[in-house]
Amino acid sequence: MSSKSIKTLEKEIKRLRELAFKDELTALYNRRGFKEESFKFLREAAASKKFKGKRKSFFINNFSLIIFDIDNFKKLNDTCGHDAGDEAIKFLAKIIRERVRAIDTIARWGGEEFLVGLVGASENDADVIAESIREKAAGAKFKWRGKNLRFTVSGGVSDLRKFKTFEDLFNAADKALYKAKRTGKNKIVKFGEL
Repeated sequence: MSSKSIKTLEKEIKRLRELAFKDELTALYNRRGFKEESFKFLREAAASKKFKGKRKSFFINNFSLIIFDIDNFKKLNDTCGHDAGDEAIKFLAKIIRERVRAIDTIARWGGEEFLVGLVGASENDADVIAESIREKAAGAKFKWRGKNLRFTVSGGVSDLRKFKTFEDLFNAADKALYKAKRTGKNKIVKFGEL
C-alpha cells in the first residue's frame, strides 16, 4: 500500500471517528464520545479510592459532572423557530468551552442538554464553574436574524466522592438539575444540597 493510500485511509478513519463521537451542530462530543473520553478519568478516580499510595503527582482523585439544560427551550423554538434554538445551543456550547480546561470533557447530551465532566474537581469546584457558565449565559445575548436573544440555563452538579459508577454520578447530577428546574430555573443545584 502506498503512503498516499495510507494517508487517505487515515483521513477517512478520522472523519468516521468524528461522525461517531461528535455532535454535528456544536462539534462537541455526543454521548458515545463523552463516555469514551471521560471514562478513563472516571476509572482513575475510582481506583484512587482503593490505592492511596500510587503516584500522587499524577493522581486523579475525583471527577465531577455538571448537567446543563437551557430553560424554556421549547418556548424559544416555538416563538423564534428551530434555527434560533440551534443558535442558542451553539452559543451555550461556546460559553462552556471558554470556561473549562482542555482536559475536561463536554458533550451535547441530547436536545438542549449538555454534560460537562471536570477532571479532579470536587462538587464545590464544579459548582463554581457551573455558576460562572450560568451567569455568562444569563447576561449574554446572541444574534439571530437581526434580533438580540437571551436565554438562561439551569444545572445540576455531583462528584464521584459518594458513587462508584457513571450511572450513579449522572443520576445524582440529574436529580440536582431537576430540583433547579422545579424551584425556579436559572440556577445551579449541588447534589450534596438535596
